[in-house]
Amino acid sequence: MKRFVIIMISVLAVSVTALAQTPIEKLITSYDDLHGVKVYDTKGGPLMALIRSNIRKSPMKPLADDVEEATILMMKKASDQSKSKFLSSLRTALKSYQFYGRKPGVEGNIVEVYGSPVKDGAVAELIIFNPEIYSLFSLRGSYSVAELKAMDK
Repeated sequence: MKRFVIIMISVLAVSVTALAQTPIEKLITSYDDLHGVKVYDTKGGPLMALIRSNIRKSPMKPLADDVEEATILMMKKASDQSKSKFLSSLRTALKSYQFYGRKPGVEGNIVEVYGSPVKDGAVAELIIFNPEIYSLFSLRGSYSVAELKAMDK
């Protein structure tokens, strides 16, 4: 009986975690086991400090302290077939986000920037996709619309 209760609690915990994921997080985690793909999921700690440090070196510098969680996918070494399938899935997942435009990223690469729908004057998730190297960043936190508009100037 004790084992049954533990199994049920584990199943519920996994279910709650899966339900809490955003569309992009779900997409990223679905590619986690593919050959040539690296996924990093941070929710604080030393890795989050490293991510914020890298954001401070990018054009998104003003938002670095607002990033609470990040999920990163890197497909540089994935097969062309995997990249093609991913791109199709990504375009479908991005339909629930607002497109903010193409912006210069780190090292001069042009990246596509998306945001979750505005709620209470803030955006909860920013998506940055670099189509040249197939990297995808989901940065979750609270980003005020005013702050985002100020960066666009």
